[in-house]
Amino acid sequence: MFVKIISLIMSAVMAAASFVYTSFDSVIDTVSEFIYGLPYTSQAIKYDFFNEIDDGDVVALSEEKGFVRDKLAVFVSPDMKFSDKVNLIGACGGIVSGWCMPADLFVITYPTMTYEQAVSRCEKLEKFNGVELAVPVMASKTEPDVTPVDSFDIANEPDFDWNELVPSGSNWWLEAIDARQAWDYSDYFSKINIGILDSGFETEHPELSGKIVFPDSKQARRNVPDNHGTHVAGIISANHNGQGVAGICENANLICIDWMPDILQLWSTDISIFFGFSTLVKSGAKVINLSLGTSGSKKNNSMGFFEAVFETAATSYMMASLLSKGYDFVVVQSAGNGDYLGDPMDARNNGRFCALNEDNIFVGSKNVSASDILDRIFVVASATNNGDGTFTQSSFTNVGKTVTIAAPGEYVYSSSLDGGYEYLSGTSMSAPVVTGIASLVWSVNPSFTGPQIKEILCTSTDRVAQVFTEWDYWYDVETLEYPMVNAKLAVEEAIRRTDSAAGTVSGKIVGDAAEISVDGISHTVFSDGTYSFVAPEGTYTAEIYSADGSLAGTTEIIVVAGQTLTVEDFIIETENEHEGDI
Repeated sequence: MFVKIISLIMSAVMAAASFVYTSFDSVIDTVSEFIYGLPYTSQAIKYDFFNEIDDGDVVALSEEKGFVRDKLAVFVSPDMKFSDKVNLIGACGGIVSGWCMPADLFVITYPTMTYEQAVSRCEKLEKFNGVELAVPVMASKTEPDVTPVDSFDIANEPDFDWNELVPSGSNWWLEAIDARQAWDYSDYFSKINIGILDSGFETEHPELSGKIVFPDSKQARRNVPDNHGTHVAGIISANHNGQGVAGICENANLICIDWMPDILQLWSTDISIFFGFSTLVKSGAKVINLSLGTSGSKKNNSMGFFEAVFETAATSYMMASLLSKGYDFVVVQSAGNGDYLGDPMDARNNGRFCALNEDNIFVGSKNVSASDILDRIFVVASATNNGDGTFTQSSFTNVGKTVTIAAPGEYVYSSSLDGGYEYLSGTSMSAPVVTGIASLVWSVNPSFTGPQIKEILCTSTDRVAQVFTEWDYWYDVETLEYPMVNAKLAVEEAIRRTDSAAGTVSGKIVGDAAEISVDGISHTVFSDGTYSFVAPEGTYTAEIYSADGSLAGTTEIIVVAGQTLTVEDFIIETENEHEGDI
């Protein structure tokens, strides 16, 4: 009967509005919502109810956690029949106020409930055929993982000299990850969609102009430009325009959502993250950055009941829903900057994806495993520069078993409001470093899977960040070092896995050398004269260039597939020495 009704009304609607450019699914959902109060297709998203939620709707359960007193989040099976959904809504006693069908999520509004009433209703809803999970809509004091601005931000002028072996200056964070050497492989990079869930973005900033898009016009109107989101976006993908800062993955579309509540609100809801994340995935984002968390409001080093039960179940089920529909992605979340005093905590206290582990993941009836979910999550700690080519965990960064990797996160120079630039510190800055590198790697081979991206980044490293052991941690620190992400090594591993005929060459140049060019690709030479690069199998005449751009000499290089070959030193001749090359 429903199909007949839809067909008849569809004919009328299309005849009357044939001049309107809209999708077939959108028309079906409009008609379905009008008749049944529900969407019919599997991709519909409706989030107008966000504007109805404010702090007055949140009932505090603790200093850090609360729940929305009139709403429940209901996750259903993707196989649930439409007629069963209609029956569910008719029998549940509430009103459907929103939905995110990529995540199989409905938001149902009731008259004001106590916490006990909300839990009781959830238990009853889960008895309906096709309902996989029902939870109260939780609220928390989520905030960007950034530390307060200090005098460094004002006193230091930018310094962009390059020395990857001893990183320093305004671009130390790019030196620490060997970004220039990764950019040498730009011919391998394809365009990639990157999702950013953050505070607002300055779309016309010279570093971001032409890059930022929003999933829809409503999201564009919700965007309120903010320093934090603008800074994060610059780290990931600022234009290489000869000014300011260079982003890690320039060849990208930044699909952005401003998730922050109104400036005067203290509470943010879990469903704002679920809807935002799912919308980014649906919009085509492959790597999604969340520089946010909840540990900054905590006073003790333990997960509360609400996070341990409701938040982890809902977060993991959302990911399972998206994966079961064929979407693939990785999510990068900041580990957090400690508790309310800034003292480091276990990163699982930062909530969301940081809190997931093998024991608390819920996938319902979906054919998705816990490892399918965990293998797509990066939890990023902040590393500080020791000034001698080594790195230590920042004193503020959260640590623990859920931390995946470390990245530069102190005094990171990037874009800010009004077309400006500033230094910021925090795991909010380290997360987008990993996001940018993961995006570079995926752009080398779009057929990679999320787990492959995580494996490549976590294993293609040559440096570590030691945990800051001078701090009196509130718990046992089992891991004393984390791998430091490295853009060059990760990109090179991606090339090897993509091209079985690729091999690796390393060597050293004695004398003033800046680049070695092979097969039309120039590779940056480190300050001590060493170099290494990946190239297709073959014999090449390599050209060596001095810092002033002049040709310093040529030499023959042989590349063997699947092997790493070290060549003899190449000595640049000067007017007083004629020592010949190899």
